[in-house]
Amino acid sequence: TDASPGHFATVLVMLRSTVVRVDHLCCGMEAKLIRDMLGPLEAVAEVKISVTDRRVNVEHTDGLAPESIVDMLNRKHLGASLQDKSVVESVGSSFNHAEIVRLTVNATQIVLFAATLALPRVGFPKMAYGLAWACVAMSVALFHEAYLALRRRSPNVELMMAIAVVGALVQGNVVEAASVGALVTLMDLVKVCALEAVGRRLRGSVVSEPLGVEVPGGGKVPLASLAAGDVYLLRVGDVVPADGRVVAGTAALDESRVSGEAMPQAKRKGDSVLSGAIVSAGYLHVRAEAPVSGSFQARVASAVEEAKTTLSEMEELVGRFATWYTPTVLGLAVALGLYKGFQQFLVVVVAGCPCALLGAAPFVQGATLTLLAGRHRLLVKHARTLEALAVMQAIGLDKTGTLTTGHFELLRLEPLPGAAHTRQVLHRWVAAVEDQDNHPLARSLVASYKGCVADFVASGESLPATSGYQRHGRDGVSATVEGRRVGVGNLAFLEAALRSSQADDDDDDDDDDESEMPPRLRAALRRRREQEKAAAAAGKGEHAGEPLPAAVAAADAAQRLAAEITSEQAGSGSVLYVIVDGVVGGVMLLDDALKPQAAATVQQLRGLGVRPILLTGDRSAAARRVARAVGIGEADTHAGLLPADKQRIILAHTWPQDEPRAQDLEQSMLPRAGRGPLVVGFVGDGLNDCPALASAHVGIVLQEVGTQATVDAASAVLQVDIDQLPAAVTIARRARRLVLTNLLLALSINVAVIGLAATCGLPLWLSVLSDSGGLLVVLANSLWPLTWRVGQAAPRARHNSFGLG
Repeated sequence: TDASPGHFATVLVMLRSTVVRVDHLCCGMEAKLIRDMLGPLEAVAEVKISVTDRRVNVEHTDGLAPESIVDMLNRKHLGASLQDKSVVESVGSSFNHAEIVRLTVNATQIVLFAATLALPRVGFPKMAYGLAWACVAMSVALFHEAYLALRRRSPNVELMMAIAVVGALVQGNVVEAASVGALVTLMDLVKVCALEAVGRRLRGSVVSEPLGVEVPGGGKVPLASLAAGDVYLLRVGDVVPADGRVVAGTAALDESRVSGEAMPQAKRKGDSVLSGAIVSAGYLHVRAEAPVSGSFQARVASAVEEAKTTLSEMEELVGRFATWYTPTVLGLAVALGLYKGFQQFLVVVVAGCPCALLGAAPFVQGATLTLLAGRHRLLVKHARTLEALAVMQAIGLDKTGTLTTGHFELLRLEPLPGAAHTRQVLHRWVAAVEDQDNHPLARSLVASYKGCVADFVASGESLPATSGYQRHGRDGVSATVEGRRVGVGNLAFLEAALRSSQADDDDDDDDDDESEMPPRLRAALRRRREQEKAAAAAGKGEHAGEPLPAAVAAADAAQRLAAEITSEQAGSGSVLYVIVDGVVGGVMLLDDALKPQAAATVQQLRGLGVRPILLTGDRSAAARRVARAVGIGEADTHAGLLPADKQRIILAHTWPQDEPRAQDLEQSMLPRAGRGPLVVGFVGDGLNDCPALASAHVGIVLQEVGTQATVDAASAVLQVDIDQLPAAVTIARRARRLVLTNLLLALSINVAVIGLAATCGLPLWLSVLSDSGGLLVVLANSLWPLTWRVGQAAPRARHNSFGLG
């Protein structure tokens, strides 16, 4: 539409995702070629490539058809074909028919070359010579890949190896040419099998659904055909294939891989189940609420696969390095060939292939992303986020729901000095009264007494019966328990009780004022009034018309006690009073309780060199209490913040303190406007955290409490609690060191071979072995993350500060 002057026209562009399988994608050189070919297209928003899975994911507009993407790739002879994203990958082999034929030919060539080496020793040199030519002829796949590289104008390892084979033939050394072809074939066979093993290991760490699922009436149906509304059966040991709801049966499900909850969860009719959980006991009929491709486990797998296809800064750097490294090596090979001869030219050409360099980062990052998602339940959306996590210097932490549980718990219950009732008795009466209410605070008070419901029931204990339950507006509740009238409420409830207990000359008015009072308090009030009237008639009525002395004294003592215990909690928390028969018997303090592992998590982050910063919209007193409890300093504690304030503080910490910021952060709410060079993270869960999550280099949302908006704004999703954060930072740093180790290994091998070729001279087969062997060493070294075991932050033992259970 036309936009009038001074106005902007907003254009919404819908993107679609196309997944393409590329059979000839075997190293970073092909990946670079694909990015260079598709990236500049106007209709393409992003190109994501996974060498391990031989998969390309293209985000593009409707202006580019998926078939056109395939055609473009196949014009470069990459063997591209469309792949259905809804297809469920199994943990088994992903080889297609053409690859199986290719591997069979490769194996046959290796056997023939082994015979070529053995036959001269038993007296058949001519037969060996013929087999050597056969081995060269069977290198047709090598020559085909070299031809495609020439057509693509993109030199790769196959082109360099083909030059080596032809060079050996030109020199008249057929056996050495056969050895080069056979070694290339052997290394290709090992590399393909290794990549398949890596892919299978990665898929097995995240996707573990069976290929079929049992249905009512007997038999199984393919998992991919399971649709929303279909009913499937689960027995002991089965993995839940799709999110759904139980329609029949009972079972215990192990959801540790899904939610991190170690205790098996009981499921019965009407309960929901998540894919990826395992049936520990029982039998269930489940109605699928989503297809397999849209279920929880599939979303996790998809998130990991998406992250593996993103390009990291390290890969980008290595790619730029390779663009001048390869021409430099070719120039060096020509110079060395002129000086040392054609043989050493071939040796340097083969040894200088940068495949191992280009594979140094993506293999490690793919394994690390899988480890974080599978074992630590942290879904990292981008490889760049993984790199940022490794060098993170500070992390902002939201309070409510992140460091605290997000709901009130009973922290203190103190009887008044000299009270007739013990703490345990008051606690039991309060639980009995609040058990009649459904307010969140009431549920917390009941839970504080019962503890684990299963243990409470097993102990044979029960709450005492109540009668005459009454709610007093928003201020409190009361009921009769074990012959006592017990009320629980706030300060307004206490003041109302005192006003109601005030003596009044008019009995009718007294009755009206007392209509809301508990019966025992009303009776006690009337008895006291009769005594005061008698005293007044005898000339001793100086206290007539004043509040009951006992009630006033107890109320004053209760408020002093409340001030004392709230000051111990840094002035935070909500105070409730327990009134027994019209007199205050105790004071309770409730507050948003700290998570057991919060303090240990903050301590471990600080030990890793990550500075924790508390950012909350809550009151200053509550923020100071939590900060002191977890070990965050006052200078790093910020309270009463609006969403823009959180974002501004996060952005401010990305700049060195002595360096002025590039732009006025107050004026900008753009997600990454004004972000400086220092890497800062943020962990949150609420909608008010979205700007800060989007502005941080590492924005982590707690999915158990986060909304879809926060998940979209974040760069990582933590499916369990914050105790996994220190482990994630440790793993990211290990992965960074492993990438650097791979780069050093690859460069060292190449430099060593080139140096030996320049000084001593090397046989061609050794150069082939060093090049392909270097790639295999890098690949094998990249699997280390799957063996790492990093512990989580140890939770602090939880106990009731009021001394109960």
